[in-house]
Order: sequence, then structure tokens, then C-alpha cells
Amino acid sequence: MRKLLSIAIVLAALYGGYWFVASRALMAGVETAMAQLRADGQIDYASVGLAGFPSRFDVTVEAPELRGADLVWAAPFLQVFALSYRPNQIIAVWPREQSLTIAGQRLDIASEDMRASALFAAEGSLPLDHAQMIVAAPSVAVAGLWSAAATEARLASQSAGADGRSHRVGVEVTDIALTGVEGTGGPAPALPATIERLWLDATLDFDRPLDRFAGEAPPRLMQAEIAGARLLWGPMRIEAEGRVEVTASGTPEGRITVTATEWRQMLDAAERLGALSAQDAANVARMLDGIARNSPDPDRVSLPFVFREGMLFLGPFALGPAPRL
Repeated sequence: MRKLLSIAIVLAALYGGYWFVASRALMAGVETAMAQLRADGQIDYASVGLAGFPSRFDVTVEAPELRGADLVWAAPFLQVFALSYRPNQIIAVWPREQSLTIAGQRLDIASEDMRASALFAAEGSLPLDHAQMIVAAPSVAVAGLWSAAATEARLASQSAGADGRSHRVGVEVTDIALTGVEGTGGPAPALPATIERLWLDATLDFDRPLDRFAGEAPPRLMQAEIAGARLLWGPMRIEAEGRVEVTASGTPEGRITVTATEWRQMLDAAERLGALSAQDAANVARMLDGIARNSPDPDRVSLPFVFREGMLFLGPFALGPAPRL
């Protein structure tokens, strides 16, 4: 019995020593990275702390603020957890309230629970194997203007190739309720109360793996293949599929086919929401009406959006410069 007790004490002491050595190395790495990002003007924060002895490494960043081009994200805290005996699997937890400012417009983000987990392969470069994020009761609002709330949002990514450069990505948001977005009203019928489902299944290919070196040299998107995308809003339905390659200059090349059901109601909704002016809605309606005449179902149209030579085309018609990715 004494021998077993002695062995247990020795093992506990060794494990405790491992935790303290590993935690110091972890904190040194985190503090160095954060200090560099702060010096570059990409992040600010009040403090960084570590706890969790003996079974976990719990890193808490107080008052983090992330800054990018025309974008600022801020929150009271951000927590990242890892089991001390499995440090290649991490869990991140966000607070219930956050803010995101885009081009000077502040979005207030809230949720009942927001967390994500990620598993990295046990290799020196720690390539991402898979990750998932679940947000319970998410909401986004612009004070005094509009808000959107959903029952749940899910995002998942799974490595789709041995080299770690390809990932299959899935997104699903259910029961999205919009308020304060009625627009100017008019003769159009009332919009459905909720968007039942927003869903995406795509595969993204990058020029380098998503691993621990991604912060030093961010991977560049090389190709996106949309196996399926769908939005269900009452009788309205939008579906999309296609593939786009991204050139070295960042311009997309490829084709995405978008199928719209009850497209006339969609135009009414876009006008009521202020996304289209009355004149633009009328012009689009005339174009879609011409396409619908050749369709077996006049309420359903398929639109081939083609990215070519830095431009976006709808069939043979140029719509304007393509977005840079």
C-alpha cells in the first residue's frame, strides 16, 4: 500500500511539473503573439491570464479588440480551453454580448451560448483536421434600425484532403426572424415572419494548409465549389451551385447557377427592404420576365452568373466588376 501511495505521489508530482512547465511555455507563446499583433495594430486587450491546473489550460483574454480594414470586433472577454493531456484539441467560448463594426456601422451581437471546438492533427505544423461552431439563439442588431434573430446557427469544417489544403464547409441557420426591416411599405404583400432555413455545403481549396503557420502567411483561397446552397423564406426559395477558381490577382473565374422560386415576391421583398429602388426592381423584373417565358414554370428562373476576366456576367450581359477574393 505504501509503495502504491509513493508511486501515486511521484506520478502526481511529475504531472504537476509537466503542467507548470507546459503552461509557462504556452503563456510565453501567447503573450509573444499577442504583443506582436498589438504592435502591428491588429489587436488590443486589457490582460491575458491562464488557469486550469491540473487538467486543463484555460486562457482568458480580457477586453479583446480585433482590428482590420474597416472592421473592428470587440467583446468583454474570450476564453480558449484545452485539456492538458490533449492540447491539440481546443474549445473557444465567446461572451453573450459582442460588437462588430463594419465601415463605421456598429452591429450588436448577442447569443445564449456561443462556442467552437477544433481538433488539430498531432504533427509539428498542427494542421486543422476539423472544427465546428454552435451558436444558440444568435441575434444581430443595428440600434434603432433593424435586428435579426435565429433559433440556432451551426458551422462546421472538415479536412477533405491528405495535405490539409482542402476543407469541406457547412453552414446552417434556422428560423431567422427579422424586425424593423419593413422598408417603405407599399402595395406588396407582407413578408413571411421568418426565414426557415439558410444552408450551405461547399468545398474550399487553399494554396497552403490551415495550420499554426497560417497567421504568418494567411492561406489564399484557390477554388470554391458550392455543392448546394439554399434559402427558404415562406414560398420563396433560392438555390445555388457551381464552382469558382480564384486567380493570382484575386479575381474569380467560373460559374454559379442561382435558381429562384417565386422571384416576383423576392423583388417585392427586396424593394420593401430597401435593397432595390423601385426603378431597379422594375428593370430586373422585365429581365426576369423575359427569362421566365422560356421556363416550364414562370415563377421559377435559373440564372447563370459567370465570372470571367475580372467581370461578372448574367448570361451574355455584363453586370460589372467581379468582387476580389
